[in-house]
Amino acid sequence: MSGRGEVCLGDLVRVMAGLRPRDEHTAAVMAALLGGGHSPAPAAPRGTPARPDPVPGTASTPESSSASRGVLAPVRPGLGATAVPTTIPSPPAADAADDTGDPPADEPPDGGGAAPEDGTPGPPVRLAERRLDFSLVSAAGPRRTVERPGPGTAAADIAPDLLEFASAPYALPYEPPWTPDWARGVMFAAVATPVAGRELDQRALLCRVARNDAIRAVPRRLRLSTRRGAQLLLDHGAGMTPFRDDRLWLRELLGNVAGRDRVEVLRFRGVPGRGVVRRDPLDLQEYRPPPPGTPVLLVSDLGLLRPPFAGRSAARPGEWRDFVDTVLRGGCPVVCLTPYEPAAYPAALRERVAFIALDRRISLRHAKEATSGVRRHLEGR
Repeated sequence: MSGRGEVCLGDLVRVMAGLRPRDEHTAAVMAALLGGGHSPAPAAPRGTPARPDPVPGTASTPESSSASRGVLAPVRPGLGATAVPTTIPSPPAADAADDTGDPPADEPPDGGGAAPEDGTPGPPVRLAERRLDFSLVSAAGPRRTVERPGPGTAAADIAPDLLEFASAPYALPYEPPWTPDWARGVMFAAVATPVAGRELDQRALLCRVARNDAIRAVPRRLRLSTRRGAQLLLDHGAGMTPFRDDRLWLRELLGNVAGRDRVEVLRFRGVPGRGVVRRDPLDLQEYRPPPPGTPVLLVSDLGLLRPPFAGRSAARPGEWRDFVDTVLRGGCPVVCLTPYEPAAYPAALRERVAFIALDRRISLRHAKEATSGVRRHLEGR
C-alpha cells in the first residue's frame, strides 16, 4: 500500500490483483476494509425473514452505519497502515459539552467508541478522524523573530536580548596569506637550496683550464631543489595567536612542496634556544640545528610584537640574534615567514635572515630575491 497514510484507488486495484477474490461478496468486503465502497450485509441463512428497510426520516442504528464506513487504523510509525476495524464514538449529546468546548470526560482519549454490550463490532474510525497521540517538536527550539531597530532608536532602548542575538559568531571561510596561484612557487623559493645538476658548467671548466688548475671533478651547473628537506619552527607564543590558521596552512603547504617525510616540525615559545617540542607538549627538548645545507623555516614575528604582561615569555632581540648566529654557523640558511614587513626588523637581522611577509602582494620574484641574498651571505662567511 502507499506510504501516505491513506488508501487510494491504486492500492485497492493492487490488492484485488494480488488476492484475486472468487466472488463479488469477498471483493466488496475487501474494498470496505480498505475504505472504499460499502461493506455488504452478511448473507442471511435460508428461511430467515428479510430485514425491513428503515423508515425514511428515522435515525439508522449503529449496526447499519458501521457497514457504511470501512477504514484503516494507524499502527506503529514507519510500518504503514493495517486494515483493522475500529470503532468511532457516537455523537455526543448537546448537554454533554461544557462552555469551554472540551469533550466529555468519559470519552476515550484516542477517539474510539466502546463496543456495544451485545458484542457486535462498532463502526471503524477513519485515520484522519483519530486524535494525534504525538507531537512534533523542533530540536533547535522555537525560531526567534527579531525586529530591527529603527534609525532613530537609541542604543539604550535596544533590548539586551537583541544585542546578544545580533552578535552571534559566524564561521568565515579561511583566506590564505598568499595568492593561491603562486603560493607553491613562493614556498619552493623559500626552502629550495642549490645542488649540483646534470648539466656541465662550461664557463667554470674554461676558467679552470685557463688558470692551468688541476681538474679533479667536472664542474656542473647548480639548480634549486628541495631534496635536502627543511626544518619548520612554529612559534606558539602569545604574539602569534591570531595567526593559528596560517600556521596550519603553511605547514600543509610545506609538506606538499618539500615532502612530508623530509620536513621536521618543531614548536616553541619565546625563542627555540629555550627548548622545542616535537610531539608531546610536556616533553621540552633541547634545540639542535639540522644537517648543514638544510634550510630552517621560521613562522614567527621574532619578538616584534610584545603583548602586555608577557613578562619573561617574550624573547628579547639579543636572544634572536644569538639563535640566528648559531644556525648560520651550522651552515643552514634561515628564512622567516612573518606577518610584518621586513623593514620593521633591525638591519642586523635583515642581513642574516630572509624575511617573506605573509601578504598577498608577495610574488615569486620577492621570495627569490630574499633567499638569494641570504645564501650569498652564508657563502661569504
